[in-house]
Amino acid sequence: MIPVKGMYDMLKMMLNDRWGYIYGTAGVLWTAEKQQSSEDETTRQYGAQWVDHMVSDCSGVMVYIWKKYGLKIPHGSNSMVRQGYVKGIGTTPKPGYAAFVYKPDSDDYSHVGIVGADGVTVYEAKGTRYGFVTSKVTDAKWNRFGYFKDVDYTDKGGEDMDTPYIAEVRLTSGYLNVRSGPAKEYNSVGRLYDGDKVRVNMHGSEWDFIKKDDLQGYVAARYLVPIEEIRDDDGDIDDKTDSDWLKDITLLSENGSRIRLDGKWKIA
Repeated sequence: MIPVKGMYDMLKMMLNDRWGYIYGTAGVLWTAEKQQSSEDETTRQYGAQWVDHMVSDCSGVMVYIWKKYGLKIPHGSNSMVRQGYVKGIGTTPKPGYAAFVYKPDSDDYSHVGIVGADGVTVYEAKGTRYGFVTSKVTDAKWNRFGYFKDVDYTDKGGEDMDTPYIAEVRLTSGYLNVRSGPAKEYNSVGRLYDGDKVRVNMHGSEWDFIKKDDLQGYVAARYLVPIEEIRDDDGDIDDKTDSDWLKDITLLSENGSRIRLDGKWKIA
């Protein structure tokens, strides 16, 4: 399996090293000789800028990463879906998912990228003119998403992945929509109310990806107030989100004094 953190590290490497785009490639060094001998019109027009750079096309990015982990994935967006390497295809973007440009009229997955850890960024080899860049899941072109069967989404270690924490919804009136994507344009999949406590699995500048019981999705981050991390006896993050988890709190001062708060408390 490919750890999702490892996948992100390689995507950031491609971005920092300014990888280029050449159709049909999957992580090779583009040379002047290759550029001169190319018969592709688009490559002849824009490919010179990628000489002495590593290059790949959109699905070639995945082929390169998978090969580094001793695995294989089809070189082609359609093939990834048709052959079952990407599953759970739907309209909800999630961190680490494949992002597709899907054309319903032709049932064609014409382009692919990978959703970043913030749930908003998409890493993509965009085209010969642009190379390897980032865009956003809110761009109209990204309309289908699914998870890679070979990626371990539970292995999130590292500083670039957010630590889950418990947050409380703070509203003065009404309710907070939980949406299928990080923008108002995405459908509401549920509602939260003032005082509800949720598990924040991904924190962004504008949108948080949350979970409460069987409800999960994106909410506007400004309405959530972090309370604290919840850990079990083994030091692992606990999933509890029920309303009474802040009972029986003991505070420890710098001089070693302990104060026990008996009852239900929250940080104000």
